[in-house]
Amino acid sequence: MPKKALAHHGPRQRQHFWMVVLLIFAAGSGGLHATEGGGTSKAVGVDTVMTGVMPPPGLRLTTFASYYQAGKTLDGAGNDRRGLSNFDLTAEALTLRVQYVWPGVELLGANVETRVGLTAYLKSEVSFDVQTPVGPLRRKGSVESGGDMLLAPVLLGYRGETFHQTTGLQLFLPTGSFNASALANPGRGYRAIGAVYNATWLPNPETELNISANYLVNSRNPDTNYTSGREASIDYGAGYKLHPTLQVGASGYLYKQVTNDEQNGQKFSDGNRGQALAIGPFVRYRPNDKWGIVFKWQHETKVENRASGNRFFLQFATTLF
Repeated sequence: MPKKALAHHGPRQRQHFWMVVLLIFAAGSGGLHATEGGGTSKAVGVDTVMTGVMPPPGLRLTTFASYYQAGKTLDGAGNDRRGLSNFDLTAEALTLRVQYVWPGVELLGANVETRVGLTAYLKSEVSFDVQTPVGPLRRKGSVESGGDMLLAPVLLGYRGETFHQTTGLQLFLPTGSFNASALANPGRGYRAIGAVYNATWLPNPETELNISANYLVNSRNPDTNYTSGREASIDYGAGYKLHPTLQVGASGYLYKQVTNDEQNGQKFSDGNRGQALAIGPFVRYRPNDKWGIVFKWQHETKVENRASGNRFFLQFATTLF
């Protein structure tokens, strides 16, 4: 908003406007939740297929193309956020994940993987009306850029006959740009570290069950002096093979922010804790062990302190060598 336009409103109205903007909008590397700017470093809903199965030794590339659309944003009680109307948010992203499983290397009885992820392309557009004492004010923002980076130097993989597990720590690095006054940002503006535990159970040749449990600790954003609360999430998937190469099922995620947001060392607003439950169908085609493709749709519900909408994924994985 130009300074001249802001001058028509008192300090209380100007403060409220920027608090609303800060709470709701920024496009991160994979989703829109509570925490600062409405984003999160961990892309939710992604790890739902063969999550606990570490690939064979060698190099593997997975490409995630995602699209998110939301027509409303909700408060801490799950109601439409007061003072906002005509809300529309779209975000599309292309993320690359490279996994290298070290040949002949074992640690604590497990195989060892090094993982790097990067949001190579992100485009986000948001628009909404803010109710002011002089009437509604239309706000728009957009961004088109690269995003943040994921680094997992050591992940441990345990293989079994029907039960597979991987675990380790993941670092989220603010390689994308961040502007505290922007409505949308390609980067989070701060570092985060997360513990991850993935499991895949194959009770019979046709059935596959997956979870990916994550706990994320966020550092302070030096540009805003804002510290987002700690986040817990579980991606899940259940699939059934109709054919040796074709699988259908349901996938989604559970998300819960477990501690308050803080700014300048104090609790921000009511804590701004976000939550969501998402579920939807998926289909996977995997003709052999070298490559496969998955299409997923996930619909969000039970939402608090975040935008609520639909997420679509097209994932392609291939073994490079």
